[in-house]
Amino acid sequence: MAAFGGGAAALIHVADRQNKARAAQQARESTTVPSADLDRQPAGAPPPAPPTTATPTTTTTDEGPPIVLEGDGLGAFLFGADTDQVIAGLTLRWGPPDGDTGWVAPGSTHYGPCPGTVVRAVNWRGFAVLFSDGATPRGQAGVRHFFTWEYQVDDPAHPGPDPGGNRPPLKAANGVTVGVTVATLQRAYGNALELFDEPPGGPQFGVVTPDGDLYGSLTDLTANGIVKSIVSGGGCGGD
Repeated sequence: MAAFGGGAAALIHVADRQNKARAAQQARESTTVPSADLDRQPAGAPPPAPPTTATPTTTTTDEGPPIVLEGDGLGAFLFGADTDQVIAGLTLRWGPPDGDTGWVAPGSTHYGPCPGTVVRAVNWRGFAVLFSDGATPRGQAGVRHFFTWEYQVDDPAHPGPDPGGNRPPLKAANGVTVGVTVATLQRAYGNALELFDEPPGGPQFGVVTPDGDLYGSLTDLTANGIVKSIVSGGGCGGD
């Protein structure tokens, strides 16, 4: 009886120890291993939102195609185009103009007698666009329109490549621009180029391109002569 009683007591101690160990293990599991029910999304709840990544913002300015000196205008701005559209487009690219005559009498500017009853010249550092309400090769009388552009070197007495400034240096598609040599003109246009010296303009050049005529003034007619100005469009009666 006593032996049995002692064995029973040992079994009770063992069982008690096992129960304590089991309880401790359950306690550890409850704190370290989440239950399946805790991992499961409650029914009807929306799924968790995916992690968000910041999308970089880019700022683009669509100023349109670059300005190219051509015989029929300035790239996208063709002779005959609306005055306000041309000025707005160039201002978008280059900022406000350095000068604007407003609509004035055709003989009141240094560009000479221009066609029409009124004329307007807007310029950006040596580059000018002219508008008229008169009949021109690309526009009809009574409609104010773009009819000429004129590009000059900064200092005609010491001509050199245009440094730009509030607008980039401008050039034709073949690279011709103010400040280049007569030799450059000859390589660009070949036999289509004409050189002449007539008063009062002095040494000049002219060339007929598929888009229209280009002409301008030179320091002299030698291969080392420099292009002082380039003009295209209907033009006015003088400089």
